Amino acid sequence: MEASDVIRLPDPREDVRASVREVVRDLDGRPTVLWRLTLTGWHFVDRDSRPFMLVGDAVSDFVRITPDGVAHGYFARDLPEADRVSFGYGRVVAWDFDLRIGTDLPRLDRARLPKGVVDGFRDTAAREVPREGRAPREDGDGLRGPA
Repeated sequence: MEASDVIRLPDPREDVRASVREVVRDLDGRPTVLWRLTLTGWHFVDRDSRPFMLVGDAVSDFVRITPDGVAHGYFARDLPEADRVSFGYGRVVAWDFDLRIGTDLPRLDRARLPKGVVDGFRDTAAREVPREGRAPREDGDGLRGPA
């Protein structure tokens, strides 16, 4: 076989898309403000190891994977500007996606949030985000918690 005989298939990572929203999630019985990074266009699966996302130096606090393979990463800190989003399990990056994450993301209107919402972006000492071994409480959105 010659190099000219090799067929190069399109890179399926180019189909991956990202969207970022600030959301309120119920964590340990307390409504909490987090960033949610959603990755679509790839089929993510649950594995024995805990899934994670990495944006710059920000590691997700937890990731939920829907039955149809969409990954939702939740971050308790502001996301840095980045040109890459990594996804992995345990401590190993499985895939790097060339996705631009900016810092001009729309924020929730704090004046419209009900009392009692934990807003760690205002008071970082007030937030305690679930870590490995402590899955967030299911809130009926059809998502499964970390393995």
